[in-house]
Amino acid sequence: MSRKQKRIVLICQCLVNPYCRVHILGQNFPLSLDLMNYLLRKNVGVIQYSCPETTAMGLMRNPQGRQQYDNIFFRDHCKELLKVPLLMVKEFLKNRYILSCFIGLENSPTCGIHWGKHKVNKYGTESPNPEDKPGKDDPVLMGIMAEILAEEFLREGIDVPFLEFPALSDPNSDKRTRFWRDLEEAVSPIPPERPEEKQDPT
Repeated sequence: MSRKQKRIVLICQCLVNPYCRVHILGQNFPLSLDLMNYLLRKNVGVIQYSCPETTAMGLMRNPQGRQQYDNIFFRDHCKELLKVPLLMVKEFLKNRYILSCFIGLENSPTCGIHWGKHKVNKYGTESPNPEDKPGKDDPVLMGIMAEILAEEFLREGIDVPFLEFPALSDPNSDKRTRFWRDLEEAVSPIPPERPEEKQDPT
């Protein structure tokens, strides 16, 4: 790979350390191993931020929906956790590395990319369990941390794809296939511009 195309990705911590995950998502080390092996074989550097759920509520927390995390205090906590990783991203970009993408986690209320309609528990609050048959018009939001990250990237003029690691999807599912295809596209070197493709500035 060309020195001009050294690549990095930003990922949520549980993709490197599955023990951070709340138990309902499972501590799937084989999937994390697949992801990390793929990135390192491609010579892609990895920046991770600390898990906002673990650092706010510890390892013994109960599963919750996005609704419970959507508050001023948790959002402020997420912003604090992102300060150093964002500085690292900016330092790499300053030194001509390429940020290929952000990788979040499927069905995470904090780090998911497509949080759709979820079931309501007996207390009348959102549960971490998605609706079995979501409607076409149901809103789809990012997890709280992913949403804040998107806002910070927009502020810094950083435009990269947000991918969602499909940890809950079947290995042969379209979601899993699409994720690996999108990741391959994101981390592949940009082909050098051919002379005939250069636009005449005049």
